[in-house]
Amino acid sequence: MNLIVSDTTTLIILERLDALSMLCSLFDQILIPQAVMDELLTGNSEINELMQVAGCYKVVSVKTSERLLELSQWLDKGEAEAIELALTRQLPVIIDERKGRKIARQKQLSVIGLAGLIVLAAKRQYKTPEAALELLDQAMLSGFRLSSRLYQQIKQALLEIEKT
Repeated sequence: MNLIVSDTTTLIILERLDALSMLCSLFDQILIPQAVMDELLTGNSEINELMQVAGCYKVVSVKTSERLLELSQWLDKGEAEAIELALTRQLPVIIDERKGRKIARQKQLSVIGLAGLIVLAAKRQYKTPEAALELLDQAMLSGFRLSSRLYQQIKQALLEIEKT
C-alpha cells in the first residue's frame, strides 16, 4: 500500500483549488495526524466532508512521546505530529514549511511539498504538464509561496515530462 503522512498547508491549498482528490490519485492513503485535522477544521469546517468524499484520507491519533515533545519545541503541533507519525510508521511526509522540511530531513524522512506533488502528478500522467503548471500558478495566486528559482526548475521539469 502506497501511504504518506501530510501536514496542514498543502491540504489547505489543495482544498482551495478543489484538488484534494489529486493526492488520492498519487497515494492509496494519506494519513492525517489529529492535530493537522484540528488545524484544518479551524479554517474550514467543511474540509472533513471533502476529505471523506475524496476517499483516501485517514485521521490518525499520534501518541505523546519524548520525540514528539521535543519536536513540539521547534514546530507547531500539526507539523510535529506529522513528523512523529511519519517516523513511527517509516513513511514519507508532505510538508511545505521550510523549518518543518529541514527537521524532517534531519530525521532522515523523505519529504515532498506541493510543488513536488504537482510534478509527480504530471509524471504519473494524472495531470498533463500544462495542467500541472496551471495548478501551480493557481496555488501561487491563492497564497502558496515559491521562489522564482524553484518555480523555473519546476517549469523546466514539467517541460521535460511533456517532451517524453
